[in-house]
Amino acid sequence: MKVVLIPCGATEWHAEARLLGRVELPLTEAGQQACAAWAGTLTPLGLQRILHGPDELSTQTAAVLARRLCVPTRAVDDLAEVHIGLWAGLTESQVKNRYASAHRELGEAPLNVSPPDGESFSAAAQRLRACFRKQLKKNGVDVVGVVVRPLAFAVLRCTLEGRELTDVWEALRAAPAPVVIDSPAIGGAKRGR
Repeated sequence: MKVVLIPCGATEWHAEARLLGRVELPLTEAGQQACAAWAGTLTPLGLQRILHGPDELSTQTAAVLARRLCVPTRAVDDLAEVHIGLWAGLTESQVKNRYASAHRELGEAPLNVSPPDGESFSAAAQRLRACFRKQLKKNGVDVVGVVVRPLAFAVLRCTLEGRELTDVWEALRAAPAPVVIDSPAIGGAKRGR
């Protein structure tokens, strides 16, 4: 089975390198154009379904792709973005300045971090992994696309590629396009493109 992890399309905050969290912002024109370009590169993969987070941005991204790829979409509540509470809208440098110990912990042991008024990274990772396992069993298709917001993308990518979650910030920074992962097995998958 192949899984195509697809980041949600760009918003104004992406261009400003702000943490999006669960804040609802529309796709920019550039975000819509990127989604259209992604559809061209995804066509040869033969996606059979696109699952997406329940938020408007993930829904918009999935809809643009689904129209071009002629595949069904389905919102999945547990694919929601990591709730980052008071960090939403901040840049990484602002998080580092305002929450220095939590920022340091993100690089060393991110599962110990719980943003103020947000969801612990440990709980978010467990939720996303459990949801992903369930959806893979339930869907029974050969190629599935999964559209999620940035931190959920990074957590799932690290998990599916068998990387430690200490790599989550690197995975977050390197999420400009869909990633294809072959034969995912939660906790130890083969690396994709």
